[in-house]
Amino acid sequence: MSFPRIIKSALFLFIFWLVLTGSLGFLNLLLGLVCSFLVAYGAHVLLRENISNLEGSPAILVRFVLYLVWLLIEIMKANVDVAERVLNPRLPIEPAIVKYHCHLKDEDPQTLLANSITLTPGTLTINADESGDFLIHCLADKHAKDLMERKLEDMVTWVFKGVRK
Repeated sequence: MSFPRIIKSALFLFIFWLVLTGSLGFLNLLLGLVCSFLVAYGAHVLLRENISNLEGSPAILVRFVLYLVWLLIEIMKANVDVAERVLNPRLPIEPAIVKYHCHLKDEDPQTLLANSITLTPGTLTINADESGDFLIHCLADKHAKDLMERKLEDMVTWVFKGVRK
């Protein structure tokens, strides 16, 4: 058990808690401390193997942070598109389920890709299997076409390998 790592994680989570709540009341501080340590400990227990795989690889962490910024921008663009489709009856809403085969072989990149698809408005990963086949619900044909351009998969590949296809 790596207590220094758990304490560092808990401290980071506690600071994040303070920023989000903006309260220095005793009960808030106590609840923040307890929750931070529970989450840090639980994450360490559940993600022990995955965390140890990332050791010595700060480049992945930097690329992941840059990926999150890029993903947030894509999510904002998709939010605008979905809102326009809902508010403008002339824009088509053509729900469809598409099959998408990703070329990522490892579980972690596949999971990041599936979750990123689901986080992006207009698309929802319904099923993902070990072979890399995803079933994805798309709100409109544009969303399916954007998905098939594989920009999202290329970015996930970049996060884990440092290269884009």
